[in-house]
Amino acid sequence: MKIRANQPTDRLISEIAWLYYIKGLTQGEVAKKKELSRPTVMSYLKLAKNRGIVSIKLDPVHGRMNDIADQMQERFNLKTVYVIADEQEGDLETLEAVCELAAHVIPDFLDPNDQLGVSWGQTLSIMADMVPFIPIPGLVVRQLIGSMANPMVMSAENCTTEIARRLNAKCVNLNLPAVCSNVKLAVAMRSEHIISQQLERLRDCNKAVYSVSTCTPDTHVIRFKVGTREELKAYEKRGAVCNLAGRFLDAGGNAVNGELDDRLFSVQLRDLRRMKGMLVVSGMNKATPALSVLRGGYAECMVLDEKLAKAILKIA
Repeated sequence: MKIRANQPTDRLISEIAWLYYIKGLTQGEVAKKKELSRPTVMSYLKLAKNRGIVSIKLDPVHGRMNDIADQMQERFNLKTVYVIADEQEGDLETLEAVCELAAHVIPDFLDPNDQLGVSWGQTLSIMADMVPFIPIPGLVVRQLIGSMANPMVMSAENCTTEIARRLNAKCVNLNLPAVCSNVKLAVAMRSEHIISQQLERLRDCNKAVYSVSTCTPDTHVIRFKVGTREELKAYEKRGAVCNLAGRFLDAGGNAVNGELDDRLFSVQLRDLRRMKGMLVVSGMNKATPALSVLRGGYAECMVLDEKLAKAILKIA
């Protein structure tokens, strides 16, 4: 096994970062002072961010300087709305821009001693990797839905763990599968004291961050084998238009219950609505799902792209 040698210590990285960011020296001046090459200084400054020694936080206020944000805030009685302008080349770039802004909003969304519930999915996974390293005193981060069979990075446990790591918070994973194969087994598991306690503690969350998915065949509920296509069709027949933390909502934001709910280990919608929610969403296909979440009264803060915001306002 090859072992990398001469890796710079955190102390040296901190000294370089202090000279550059705090003392205001140029990279060339830092290089001369520390007897290093300028490329080495550049590399060390990058390491300072990667190791969490330096945290660069964008001011999310630029996402508020938008008339669309004000319209969304007033129309849906939201506390704060952040809208990314239409400046990206494609859907993925737009999603990444929304996630980056949301990542820098999170520290302002939270207060000391909060308990933050975290859902799952591609949006939260991208966002989690962009959260700045800013400690929130006394923060507890809890996983809102159980583990998936597919150990991809967008799983709930990975999203929860990464956000907690970057905010120097206590991480509490939900050590349960997202879904059981049958109702009888799920009922038996819920009767276990340790499991019932884990589920009960989800109610301790006073804030939550999540995205929302569609009820189309490519939804994460199907991809991660939380539910089958047949089960999804059954929910659609009952009026479901979206999935929020594993639970289904209709166009009016009301819960749509079905057989899958009895086998699911996830936060209850009534508890999720009680939390101050931050909805992070992007893409025109999310207009109806996002509107459902807003109508249901789940979100207090929202981060989205401009095209989606306009689409929501048009159909609302």
